[in-house]
Amino acid sequence: MPVSQRQIVRACKPESARHGGHFEALRMGATIFGPEGDPWLNLDHFRMAGPTFPPHRDAGFSAVTYILRDSRGGMANRDSRGDRSLIDPGGLHWTAAGRGIVHEEIPAEPGSLTEGFQIFIRQPVEQEGQPPAIAHVDAESVPVIALPTGGTVRILAGEYDGRSVPFATPSPIAMFDLLLDVGQEFLWTPPAAYQSLSLYLFAGALAEEGADAVGFAAPLLLVFARDSAPLRVTAGENGTRVLVMAGKPLNAPSVSNGPFVLSSPAALEEAVGRYRSGAMGALSPEWD
Repeated sequence: MPVSQRQIVRACKPESARHGGHFEALRMGATIFGPEGDPWLNLDHFRMAGPTFPPHRDAGFSAVTYILRDSRGGMANRDSRGDRSLIDPGGLHWTAAGRGIVHEEIPAEPGSLTEGFQIFIRQPVEQEGQPPAIAHVDAESVPVIALPTGGTVRILAGEYDGRSVPFATPSPIAMFDLLLDVGQEFLWTPPAAYQSLSLYLFAGALAEEGADAVGFAAPLLLVFARDSAPLRVTAGENGTRVLVMAGKPLNAPSVSNGPFVLSSPAALEEAVGRYRSGAMGALSPEWD
């Protein structure tokens, strides 16, 4: 099999999404991730060339933006806490919304195509009342591990081979941008608590073991049954790029209302009240 040890419960092609004339994405939502993908809520593999989404509010989950290192341009981020950040190609910006935040992201250079991932990850219920927390990692500060068999692991969250990102994630998870050349293998045993595992294959293919046949080809999301077994993938004839997502399931109730994902209708109502009262803050009318 192209992926050994863990059982695949879903292999799904992303849905195409467009917003206006400047944004298109391959979208993988909560239905695809399902309970096995907990705590992941959504993954957009986006290409964006101009301002698309107005300032918006979030609560109860993390909004993570990772700009692919071969993207032509970066992303400018601002939020109601006063943060102003440039997410350069290869960089990462993590907004743990907690009890609520207002933010906006646009291409740093309008007209220059920006490619990356927007990832939504549920926060633990006990963090619903906590203030938002921001982590920003420039491209040169993202840990990169060279694999013995060739290829690289860029650590976007959590730890691999004794190295980790310079911030604590809201819950125990790991995310890697994995690059493998033809025939190269990646073998990893996640921590035992990391029962959730999904892979987004976004370039190339994974090969059948012991054969030249192609097992899975991009773009494709693989969701695995909850388990603690190792993961092994082997790159196909054109190599592969994979986003690895592993973590401890939260097993928490989730009730959503657009940009709010919380544990109960009462918590949603409180969040709406905080936003309407201005407690989540606001952005200035124009970019600084």
